[in-house]
Amino acid sequence: MATLPEDFLKIIPHLPGAQPESLLKAHEQKPVVSIRLHAAKWRKWTASDPAVAAQQQLPIGSAVPWAEDAFYLNEKPAFIFDPLFYAGAYYVQEASSMFVDFVMRQWNKQRSPSPALLLDLCAAPGGKSTILLSRMRAHDLVISNETVPARWQVLRENLIRWGYPQFVLTQLEARHFQAIPEAFDVILVDAPCSGSGMFRKDKQMGGLWTRNSVLSCSKKQSHLLQDIWPVLKPGGWLIYSTCSFSPEENEQVIDRLITETHGEPIELPVPDQWGIVTSYSPQHRAPGYRFYPDRLQGEGFYLAVVQKPVRHSNHKPKPSAKSRHRVTWEITTIPPPATYLEPSTEITCIRHDGEFYLFPAAQLNHLHMISLHIPIRQAGLCIGRIRQEWIPEHDLAMCTGLRTDVPAIALSREQALQYLQKQIIICPDLPVGWYLASYARFPLGWMKSIGQRVNNYYPKRWKIQRTLTDMD
Repeated sequence: MATLPEDFLKIIPHLPGAQPESLLKAHEQKPVVSIRLHAAKWRKWTASDPAVAAQQQLPIGSAVPWAEDAFYLNEKPAFIFDPLFYAGAYYVQEASSMFVDFVMRQWNKQRSPSPALLLDLCAAPGGKSTILLSRMRAHDLVISNETVPARWQVLRENLIRWGYPQFVLTQLEARHFQAIPEAFDVILVDAPCSGSGMFRKDKQMGGLWTRNSVLSCSKKQSHLLQDIWPVLKPGGWLIYSTCSFSPEENEQVIDRLITETHGEPIELPVPDQWGIVTSYSPQHRAPGYRFYPDRLQGEGFYLAVVQKPVRHSNHKPKPSAKSRHRVTWEITTIPPPATYLEPSTEITCIRHDGEFYLFPAAQLNHLHMISLHIPIRQAGLCIGRIRQEWIPEHDLAMCTGLRTDVPAIALSREQALQYLQKQIIICPDLPVGWYLASYARFPLGWMKSIGQRVNNYYPKRWKIQRTLTDMD
């Protein structure tokens, strides 16, 4: 039997909807591997159905039932050596957490047609933010927030790879968002937790888990929701999730939130055949959705949705103590790379510190309002800068709006990995100019021919550090 904390074994019989014997057996099995395809990129660069095209490149298995364009893999590839991973062609994500995709599709059925503002409060490494981006409309905007600097860098990298410009990056504690009260239509709180749902996938979690850590996390989770609730619009959805089995971190947290806010729990139309267990909180009978690895292909996960009651509000934004850090985002016309981009009335260009960023036109007023009250780290995709000539940024190569006729150099897999390791790529007799480095037609980044040689413009901070010979 897999080694699990003794105190955890004691609570298994009391978990809502759990089948103790089969749950324990499931912890002896290997976790499944799953990915979400970037359907828009597959359609664009392969001109075919994403699932069909992906089967030529990846060991695609059955579909994840609660998420679109999501699949289990028949085996685990070496993702670090797959150029398509760096092209943002897919995102490696645990299947249970992809349930956010289903929730967003339900929200879209009842949403207002007006441009929406969303917040992913604990966003790193970025999987759920990429779901939000994929389910949003072109005039919507998501703020992806992460407080830990190293995790923030990973979040930024993953959002750039996903290639949608409808995002803002911040690095703030939850309470600072109260400077923009009742601003968000959706708030996603994937709360830090004790991690018992990941015991099978991450063996180290078992050694860190204690009953005290559960209780400590429960208090922090409640405080997190208290801090962020004032930022949710009346009628807005708060999506709360953890990768914990413990009721103290799940149903009990939702009960406290409803008691304090009079929020209204949302029941989702989850088909029985998916194997998801619907649990109800003891006090308010709020539905929550539990994922057990013996019932479905996925790890331990919990999610609940609470809606803010609709009422009249007199809240007005108040200047934040951090407003001295605000930056000026200058609205300007699309610069020279317009020749690289498909025409769009929904996306405009803003300038900051001499760099140009693609950004949703309908959200410019929101951007101005937000920047007055909270510090922004990045707004949209940085597409380049002018230094005597136009210098494209890596974000532009990842952008979903990139034209398909941009000059490109098709690389073999070996050459693509050399490019991603920031090695010199030999391209004899290549005319002077900028080129996309591409693999299987997917853009990887920029190269520039200067006549005698070709310079590799892949971001140095993101280069692959290992080689194929490093593998066991």
